[in-house]
Amino acid sequence: MDEKVNVKIFGQDYLISGDKDKEDIEKVAEYVDNKMHLIARVTDKRGTGTIAVLTAINITDEYFDAMDEIERLKAANQQIEKDAQRYLKMLDDTKETHKQSKENLDKLMEQSKEDETKYRELEKKCSEYENSIFDLQMENIQLKSEIEKLTKE
Repeated sequence: MDEKVNVKIFGQDYLISGDKDKEDIEKVAEYVDNKMHLIARVTDKRGTGTIAVLTAINITDEYFDAMDEIERLKAANQQIEKDAQRYLKMLDDTKETHKQSKENLDKLMEQSKEDETKYRELEKKCSEYENSIFDLQMENIQLKSEIEKLTKE
């Protein structure tokens, strides 16, 4: 679309045509008009040509600053993307480590249950052996007593 718009810049009328819509063209013209009036106020220059050149220089400086900022933001964005990829890899690695740790813990818990069962069985056997030893000691005491009685007679 080739939009044609009448605008006023620094007191002069211009017919501007372009690919942008009317509102965008008017916005640009208003910006240039405001810049020219600002430069006219802060300088002692009175000629429209000089003010136009100073405005062009000022706007070009803003443009280059904006381009520098865009490049800085692009670089920062690339760094953020690299960092995000690194953090996603770390997250995936952490998930895998967690999964392996959980599997190891489950195995250890199962082994612990088996060990606990074996421990209870051994504890029961120890108790039985202790009882047997006690019984044998009692029997030994009785036998000694009988031997003493027999030797005294």
